[in-house]
Amino acid sequence: MAPRKSIDLAAHLMDLCRTAGLSGHEAPVRNVLRRAWRPLVDELSGDRIGSLWGIRRAARRPAGRILLAAHMDSIGMLVTRIQDGFLFFAAIGGIDARVLPGALVQVHATRAGRSTALPGVITSRPPHVQSADEKRKVTPVHHLMVDLGLSAAQTARSVEIGDLIVFAQPPLRLGGDLLLAPALDNRASVAALTGCLAHLRGQALQWDVVAAATVQEEEGFAGAYSSAFAAQPDAAIAIDVTFGRQPGLPEWKTFKLGEGPTVSFGPNLHPQMGAALMEVAAANAISCARDVMPLHSGTDAYAMQVSRAGIPCGLVSIPLRNMHTPVEVVAMADVEQAARLLAKFVLALDGKFRKRLKVHP
Repeated sequence: MAPRKSIDLAAHLMDLCRTAGLSGHEAPVRNVLRRAWRPLVDELSGDRIGSLWGIRRAARRPAGRILLAAHMDSIGMLVTRIQDGFLFFAAIGGIDARVLPGALVQVHATRAGRSTALPGVITSRPPHVQSADEKRKVTPVHHLMVDLGLSAAQTARSVEIGDLIVFAQPPLRLGGDLLLAPALDNRASVAALTGCLAHLRGQALQWDVVAAATVQEEEGFAGAYSSAFAAQPDAAIAIDVTFGRQPGLPEWKTFKLGEGPTVSFGPNLHPQMGAALMEVAAANAISCARDVMPLHSGTDAYAMQVSRAGIPCGLVSIPLRNMHTPVEVVAMADVEQAARLLAKFVLALDGKFRKRLKVHP
């Protein structure tokens, strides 16, 4: 391998967040990751629907195999109707409609035979002409419009039904080490995966590692299903985001930014995976909170655990504010500590760990 080179994880994350990659259309993000991961892994591969796999091989055979999965797709919109130069749209993923009016966007227009990014803004009927009942309600997504500032004829020549709409909010450094950007769900976790690979570079491993940037999590976990099926791992960890603490949210469901990642416990997560992650965190002085998931986690872990004969899964999450909005916020310290936790966990894997995960004699 080439000489070790440190990675500016904040710059890498901002690069990821500037890159469009809606569910089912992740190719631009995949290209960014391909460049970042190439010097960190033994092999780059992927599935037929777009997930990217960075593979590190163990020093000796036979070896166990662990899959580390973070979805790289993001929420967004696509054009459903064009009227008088305005674009009506539908949501891809669970967008919070309350924050859409006034949001800056880019429309990836394809009518001319190539993709052209057109700046626009989401607008709706002014409050002056809304009824009292309308003012009390959130405007449904299908009633909102994108204004490109173009005439009806110009819009018709440029935009096609089905064209993608992405948030155009640029990444911003806030106070402390907080970062604001669209698509931090889940590019923050993808950056943590990159950081993990950087920590592992040059280290002799006892298990194979498959780092997977999966596709289509926001619309049904497709990349998690295909990646887990193909990788055939002995264990897997999903990396995603969880709710950051802010006024109006219950403390028991939220976590302070800057105090480390979380490890989840619940019915669709293997208890020994969670226990082992917490042990590694304690042994390496990594601040890590327990996150309770009484129902299914709504992450790639939910899909990976039922692949083939079943895969023991864990879940590591990064606290995030303003989830599913254009202005999501994370602490870089949490991203970096998540990367470190994953790397330390991988380095601790040995021949005994598979026995710890067995449920049958």
